[in-house]
Amino acid sequence: MLIGVISDTHGLLDQQVAERFAGVDLILHGGDVGGRDILERLSGSAPVCAVRGNVDTGDRECSSLPESLLITVGGAHIYMTHIFTPCRDGIVGDDAHGARVVVFGHSHQQYLEDYDDVLYFNPASAGRKRFANPRSVGIMEVADGSVKARFLSLE
Repeated sequence: MLIGVISDTHGLLDQQVAERFAGVDLILHGGDVGGRDILERLSGSAPVCAVRGNVDTGDRECSSLPESLLITVGGAHIYMTHIFTPCRDGIVGDDAHGARVVVFGHSHQQYLEDYDDVLYFNPASAGRKRFANPRSVGIMEVADGSVKARFLSLE
C-alpha cells in the first residue's frame, strides 16, 4: 500500500502535492490543516485520515478532528498525532502506543528515524515556507507490516 504523508499545510495546499501523491491509496495528515477545504481537496486523490494540530483548535472546521489516531494499514499499526517527541539515542520520548510507525508534524522539520522497531516520520511542512526548513511531503510503502518511507520535496 502506498501512503501519502503531509502535515502543517496551514490552509495552503501546493499544486505539487497532487503530483507527488499520484497513485497513493491513502493520505495521512499530521495536523495544522488550516481548513476542511484542504482535506476535501486531498480526498480527491485518496481517502484521508487527519489529526488536529495546535493551530486547528481555533478553527471551527478542524477543531473536531481527533487529537490522535491509531490505525492499521497493510499490517502495520500507525499512530498519528501532531506534537510528538520521538525516542532516540536512549532518550525516552512520547508513547508510541504500540505502533510500528508514528506520523507527526508541528516542528516543520523533516524527521525520519527507525529506532527500537518504531519508525518516526515527520514529513515537514507542506504549507508556506517558514524558517529555513525545506517544504516537503512524504511517501510510505507498507506491505505485510514492513514500512519504508521517504521525503518528496515541494521546493
